[in-house]
Amino acid sequence: MQNIKKTLKSKRFWLGTVLPFALAVAAAFVARYQLEISDGATANYMAGQWPVYAPLNALTAFCLTLVVFALCGSWGIATGVSGLIFTVLALVNYYTRDLHGSALMPQDILNLGTAAEVMGSYTLHITQTVITIALLYIPVLVAAVVQVKLAGKHKRSWKQRGAHVLACACGIFAVLYLGYFSPNPIKPAATYGWAWQETYYKYGYLAGSIEAASLMVDPILQPDGYSEDAATEAAAMAQDYQASPETANEQDYPDVFLILSESFYDFDLVTDLQADQEIMQVTKNLPNSIYGHTISPHVGGGTNSSEYEMLSSNSLMLMPSITPFNWLNLHKANSLVSNLKDLGYATLAAHPYTNSNYRRDSAWLTLGFDETHFQDDFPTKETYGSRPYQTDSATYRDWEKMYEAMPEDKPRFVFLVSIQSHGDYDMNPPEEDIVHAATDYGEYDSIMDEYLSNIYMTDRAFGELTKYLTEQYEKTGRKVIVAMAGDHAPSFVDHVADHTFTDENNLQILERSTPYLIWANYPLENAGQTSATDEYNRMDMCMLAPTLVENAGLPLTPYYQYLLALKQVAPVVTAANDYMDADGVTHTYGENAELDAWVHGYFNLEYNNIGAKATSQQNLFQVEK
Repeated sequence: MQNIKKTLKSKRFWLGTVLPFALAVAAAFVARYQLEISDGATANYMAGQWPVYAPLNALTAFCLTLVVFALCGSWGIATGVSGLIFTVLALVNYYTRDLHGSALMPQDILNLGTAAEVMGSYTLHITQTVITIALLYIPVLVAAVVQVKLAGKHKRSWKQRGAHVLACACGIFAVLYLGYFSPNPIKPAATYGWAWQETYYKYGYLAGSIEAASLMVDPILQPDGYSEDAATEAAAMAQDYQASPETANEQDYPDVFLILSESFYDFDLVTDLQADQEIMQVTKNLPNSIYGHTISPHVGGGTNSSEYEMLSSNSLMLMPSITPFNWLNLHKANSLVSNLKDLGYATLAAHPYTNSNYRRDSAWLTLGFDETHFQDDFPTKETYGSRPYQTDSATYRDWEKMYEAMPEDKPRFVFLVSIQSHGDYDMNPPEEDIVHAATDYGEYDSIMDEYLSNIYMTDRAFGELTKYLTEQYEKTGRKVIVAMAGDHAPSFVDHVADHTFTDENNLQILERSTPYLIWANYPLENAGQTSATDEYNRMDMCMLAPTLVENAGLPLTPYYQYLLALKQVAPVVTAANDYMDADGVTHTYGENAELDAWVHGYFNLEYNNIGAKATSQQNLFQVEK
């Protein structure tokens, strides 16, 4: 006890231990501030992080200081090194956000090669924020020098060093466990939704990154009974599948257009809709087309989930609760992009809005698109009334010019995510509405009118696109096949749905059923083809790419063959224990062993493709050369 009292009265203790420790903690608060301003967090957001999340982020930064201190035993070196690391991290994050619209996340470490390649093509500008971040390292460096001076030349025994290491380890454990991983952590688990900002701004950059890192461990569920042999056996089930039409000659490959249409939905599925205009005059009556419905993973949002399923043909059933582009390693991922590039296609992806949503810029480049385009590359800037989103008509006109600028000596694949019909649907005054619903939807009347007006415009714009492509075929002879599907229904669909239409289970599926069509500017062999048993001709979004590739007459991968064979017996895999057969009847596991085998076989193949604990058999996911 006397020794403790003596220590507490010791000048060396306060100047050589307590003050250096306090300076190290203060430097961690500086690091937290550097990271928040690099992320573009506003003053209101940063104020909202107090009194809980700002200290949590600072203590998280302090953990790095403790690691360095445990290694070298010097607070001065620990503060200086960790401060330098956080300054560099903040600068890199600033430029990542500035150039790509989203924060630097832990999963970006997996794509450093791609990131470096992309960053190398940009000019980095020195802004006031960059200067501020750099200058904030000066007080940290001063603190480090003071710490070195205060510590003096004091040799520590191995026992003392061991105690320091143990204390540092306990401190790090306490911060990470209590802050993030205990049953009741300080920071709750967040739903990242459509973008990264809300979580990162609300809880802080480091707190958001810790959660992101935890999801990186393994966001993909392994199916029961999975093995590589099970994946091989599944693929063998579809080896006799015969594509229709037959594979075209390489010289006759058509250009491929794929469109994910924002909130494109047919309310006739769930309500007796009466209106003063025919809303889908083009897209329900276009000759030389295949019609049906794809099943979206979500209702009212989650475009990236539909986008990922469309491009990859991987169901989100194995990866619930994540936003794919934010959390998955897409480097060298098998997808429609990689398949078409293997066949010699030039590839382009476009979106007439920001690149920040879902980190599309980096994700698309990582998937292998040759070029990407966002709102600055859409010069028409045409909107509908007071709505801030470019119309589909203007989008298609700008997109057509991008298409024409692509190499002429290669077949072309162009992908578009539209934006016109994005919510909300109360932005325009009533006099701007083109369509007026006669059906009484109560408080949703005005919302429905604005939404339907957008869909009316989307429908006519698609007619303009097909006219353009028909004229191109007449001028140049270039064959083009087009697939378009809605990403999800609008968020209010359940509020206006007629719950007496069908049973609740089927109604939920119908609320997730978005229209798709496949059209070509040349005679399409399977035009008019539909299901003989399911009036809605439904299939999972994962099956759209294989269906498009088959109708284009392109070679099929074994994975695509399997999905097309699966479509004939279980076209909709709605949930882990719920799927739909070709007759439109839903089943749960255990009801039909043959259907169970097909559905489970798909999950085994998908896990072999993307699972962290699987060794991908690439021959199952690539075209045989």
